[in-house]
Order: sequence, then C-alpha cells, then structure tokens
Amino acid sequence: MRLAHPWFLILLALIPLLLLHSRRRSRAEVSTLRYSDVRPLISLQPSWRVRLLPLATALRLTGIALLVVVLARPQWEQTSEIVRREGIDIMLTLDISLSMKARDFEPKDRITVAKEVIAEFVRGRSDDRLGLVVFSGHSFTQVPLTLDYQVLLNLLGQVDVVRRPDGTAIGTALAHSVDALRGSTAKSKVVILLTDGSNNRGDISPREAAEIARALDVRVYTILVGRPGDGRYPVFDPYRGDTYFIPAPNEQDEEALRQIAERTGGLFFRAGDEQALRQIYSRIDELERSEVASEKYVRYQEAMLPFAFAALAALIAELVLRATVLRSVS
Repeated sequence: MRLAHPWFLILLALIPLLLLHSRRRSRAEVSTLRYSDVRPLISLQPSWRVRLLPLATALRLTGIALLVVVLARPQWEQTSEIVRREGIDIMLTLDISLSMKARDFEPKDRITVAKEVIAEFVRGRSDDRLGLVVFSGHSFTQVPLTLDYQVLLNLLGQVDVVRRPDGTAIGTALAHSVDALRGSTAKSKVVILLTDGSNNRGDISPREAAEIARALDVRVYTILVGRPGDGRYPVFDPYRGDTYFIPAPNEQDEEALRQIAERTGGLFFRAGDEQALRQIYSRIDELERSEVASEKYVRYQEAMLPFAFAALAALIAELVLRATVLRSVS
C-alpha cells in the first residue's frame, strides 16, 4: 500500500491540539454549585453517562484522523510482470563404450560418475530443452529434446555400457547430435560431448562432424575423461562364467576433441577425477545460461473507502451519543 498525497498526514499533528482544546472547553462549561459540606458526596461514583463523555471526544478525534488518511489517498499497489526467456537447446552426448566401466574414478567407474554429474547438470537447468544421445560403435537418441527433465533423468538412470558393438564413434555421435538440433529455433544450440577414447568407428570423422556443427551454428563442448593407462574395466567371460579385469585402452585423441571445440566456438576440457568433471559441467552451466528479459507494470487501486466509512461511522456515533445519552440541557 502507498499514499498518493502523504503530505496531508501533517494534519494529524492537529489532533493533540484539538484534544487539548476540547478538555479546556469542557472545564469551562462545567456548572458549579456551592455546598456547605461535600463529605456526603465523596463516596458517590460517577454515572455511566459521565464515563461516556471521553468516548464521544475520542470518536470525534478518530473520525477526524481517518478523514486525514482519506485525504492522503491510500492505494493498493497491483503489479504484473511479463517475463520472456530465450531458451537454449542442449544435446548431452555420452560415450557408453565398454571402457567407460574403467574404475579410475575409485570407488566408482567412469560411466557412473558421468551419469551422476550429468543428472546434477539437468536438475540445475530451467526453461531449456535438453536431449540425450548415447554412443559406442554406433549412436542413437536416448531422449529427444524435451522440457520434461524427469523423463530425461529416468532414462539417463537406465543408461549403461554396451558390449556390442564396442568402439567409439565420436564423429558419428556428434553428427547425430547436431542433426537433432537441426530444426531448433533456440537462440543458442549446444552439444556437450563426453568420451574417454578416440574415434575408431563410424563413417563420419570428428573433423567432418565439426564442420557440420559449425555450418548449423552449433557450439560443441568436448570433455575427455579418465587417465590413460590408469584404468581397468571388467569383462565377463561366458565360457568360463567369471569376470576378469583388463586395462582400459590408452588411445585418447585429445587433439581431435580440442579441434572440434575450437572450430565450433566451444571449449575442450579434460577430467581426470570426479571433482574435475563436476567443475567442468558447472562452468558450462554458467557459460550457457538463458537470457531473461522482463517488463514490470504497476497499477494502483484506491483504498480510501474503508477509511472513509470508518470516519463516517465514528462521527455519526459521536453525534448519536451527544444527541441522546450525553445530551445536556443548558
């Protein structure tokens, strides 16, 4: 609430003066009688009419104070805001080749940590469409672009490494992700590609896929996870019926991933542990934020009527009291 003409409140300073004037006038109008002995009158209590005299004065002053508030024009403030967000379309591209089971992120493996960090990234977004592409020797869309983050999180939770066809088709996966953004009208189109190896499968090279992304104005962030030669992943032998661990492949094409990022206006990152991977997604989250524009409209609704009615009621009550029970005979 606000007051349109707050300077009228200065008139409230007259209330104490009116009260003082009323008291002096009442004393001046009191009739006096002379008694030879007032002791018999000491025990007498004032009548209820006498007790009501201050009430009449209080009603008058209250009515005047409320009228001053009415002159100040109290108003309710009604605001409305129109918010426009320019969303971002992001494809999350995740390597699910068998080497992502390597346990150099002890006590977790690479795929588990990657899924946890991606899930945190998804929960931190709003108003942006997100999708998920997974790949090994081939790539496929796990979740198309959507605003239903819960569906995305549920399907992300079901992702696991695949044994066949094994391999790492980085170029094919990137081209697949870019194609999913082809019809996007978002102000920004982004691919976040996470892998632990080098391109060794597919018909499209990383360089060709980067050119496609560049032509369609898609920015690509590339992330290389794991430490070469420092990871082992489990392999199940169906003939022997047991599981054994073998070293993760050492082939990691950092240069190709770096070139993809540079040619598309993105960034290349390397994550050797879980904390580093979380920091990478946190930085990308800060870099890729929707722009928000808002317009605020303010309207004011008059709120003086309750005060006016209250003032009128107080003054009428005072007049009624003085015309009835407080009526005096001159």
